Amino acid sequence: MSFHQFKVGHRLGLGFLSVLVLLLAVTALGWSGLRATQAATERVIHLEHLASVTEEWAAGTTLNISRALAVAKSRADPEVDAYFKPLIAQTSTRISELQKTLEAEITSAEGKALLAKISTVRGEYIAVRKTFFDALKTGDLVAANQILASQVLPAADRYSGAQNEMLAAQRSLVQAAMADSARTVSRNVTWLVTLAALAVVVASLLAWRITRSVTVPVHQAVVIASAVADGNLSVPVQTDRKDELGDLLNALGAMKNSLIQTVSQVRSATDSINTASVEIASGNQDLSARTEQAASNLQETAA
Repeated sequence: MSFHQFKVGHRLGLGFLSVLVLLLAVTALGWSGLRATQAATERVIHLEHLASVTEEWAAGTTLNISRALAVAKSRADPEVDAYFKPLIAQTSTRISELQKTLEAEITSAEGKALLAKISTVRGEYIAVRKTFFDALKTGDLVAANQILASQVLPAADRYSGAQNEMLAAQRSLVQAAMADSARTVSRNVTWLVTLAALAVVVASLLAWRITRSVTVPVHQAVVIASAVADGNLSVPVQTDRKDELGDLLNALGAMKNSLIQTVSQVRSATDSINTASVEIASGNQDLSARTEQAASNLQETAA
């Protein structure tokens, strides 16, 4: 079924419905894009938080290692030990809290594996550190120095290295999340602009098509009515429209045909009157001729 087979009201309703559907599609895409962008932003914020926690965790560990080495270098000097011991204990408590936070919030397999590795090397470091300080307490400086060089320092390096690896992994995740967030925003903007442009094009085409479907037959009706008003009944009226404008053109065509029939009837009646008048005039002339002939005959007879 062609477009002009619809009623004008249905056609306008279809146009408005199409524009409404496109508007809803643009709105839905915008809402979806907003939610996706919000989710990506929240992920970046969460990963930034984990990276910050990891960085504080690594910094606290490095600080405690430095404090422990300072105590070791002082050969467990009572004043030095008394100064650093509560600080080391306080920082160790904070390190444990941060580690529990990371263990609770990190869900990736890679992150879990790194946490397990850090937990292992931390336990090893704490164990050799205790062995070192026990040796210092017994006064065996040779053994303490050997434990410091061969066990404590390598264990501290492994511990710090594992945490730095964890920090690098977290920062890498943050960068990847930020890049993904940027791609999400760019993709949503592209889709939104594309759909908005498509909506404008479709709405413009519908408006143009609906306008022409109304103005063209109206112009045609005006041309027909003007021609009839000028006495031109030869203008053809043909339409296959099924809408109100088609009814108008059909009505004008019927009016034109009716006028043609009326004019034909008037012409026929006029021709009949003219014929009758000619016949009457011809009959009167014959009657006058006969009268004159009779009068002439009478005069001849009298003579």
